[in-house]
Formats: sequence, structure tokens, C-alpha cells
Amino acid sequence: MRSITRDSRRATQDMDIDFIRYSISDDSIRAFIMALDCLPDIQIVQTGTITELKQQDYHGKRVHIRISDRTGDVIESKIDLGVHKHLQIEQEEYCFDIGCYDNGANLLINTKEQMFAEKLRSLLKFGPNSTRYKDIFDMYYLSEYVDVSKLKECIHEFIFADPGMRENSMEDVNKRIKRTFENESYVKNLTASRHNWLDENPRDVLSTLRSFLQKL
Repeated sequence: MRSITRDSRRATQDMDIDFIRYSISDDSIRAFIMALDCLPDIQIVQTGTITELKQQDYHGKRVHIRISDRTGDVIESKIDLGVHKHLQIEQEEYCFDIGCYDNGANLLINTKEQMFAEKLRSLLKFGPNSTRYKDIFDMYYLSEYVDVSKLKECIHEFIFADPGMRENSMEDVNKRIKRTFENESYVKNLTASRHNWLDENPRDVLSTLRSFLQKL
């Protein structure tokens, strides 16, 4: 079994998984994690307690997990499971090829475009006061893989169509982003953050991300 690589770390860091037909009771979640732990060279175990999530568009639970392999590599991650109210946004199917090849678990997860739009909405809400610095590096990474037309649909749904948001156009979005990214206090805090999982220059990340949004 190949050890956990940098790419696998990226792929498994923070998965937001939306269940549609499965129970999200604590017992069911614990059973699901135990079912994932079925490969001889990789161990997946729950760590900590299961916590409740109550957000504007989402209700569910968060479970923390530890993934380790026989070489000693370890990933600490989390999985959010719940119900999302934006059912018109098509989800992606994520397949866990497990169960000794006889069975598997097919889950629906948020698309790259939805994740980007939700992180962008949070940034717009809080501006320079935002402390979700990991979102910046996540958005920078996702910007290389999103489908632009689908992203525009998600931005409309999660930002422009939200009566609680002040932005009604990409021009509004870019004005807000410009003020945030040019705020020296925000840039200083972002640079000092430990959430730069890409090991990229934070100012280059902000510049690239800003250029990407200006092209939408």
C-alpha cells in the first residue's frame, strides 16, 4: 500500500459531505467511520466528540478523524455531514472503494464551485475582519479546477440571491475583495496564519485570486 502523499493530503484535508438518504445520528456516524476502517494498511478512526453544526444554509454534524498508514504517516481531518437547503445545486458523487471490493459507499459532496462560492460569501460578509484564513488558500487552490459557468451559478445562488448579502453583482464583489485584500492588517494576519497548507506566498495568492474574480 502506497504511503500518504502530499496530493492525498490535499484531497482529504477537509471534506464537506452532504448525506441525503442516511441518518446523521451519532450512532450512525460512528458506524460509518467504523465501516471505513476496513483496509489492512490504512487505519481510519474517530477522534474527539461529534459536534452539532448550525449554519444559515446547513444543519448537520462534524466528526473528526485520524487517517494513518503502515509507514507512520498521519492525517488529522474532519468530515461534515448534514442537510443543505440548496437542493437545486447539483452535488458530485464521491465513491469510497471499500469493503473488500464487494461493497462501497457512494456519498454526495459539495461541488468545487459550491465550496468556492460559500467561502467567498463568508469572506464578503466579514471583509478584513475575517479570520477564516484557510479559506483563502482553499479558494486559490479551487480556482484552478472550477467550471466557470457553474461557479457563476453558485455565486448567484449563494451571494446575489441571498437577501442578507450586500453584493448584487461581480462589480460589488470585486470592490469588497479589493478593500479586503489591500487591508494591511488583514494581509499581515493572513501571512502569519498557520493555515497556508499550500506553502505559497500569501501576497501572490491574494493577487492571483483577485485576478481570477475580476475575470468572472
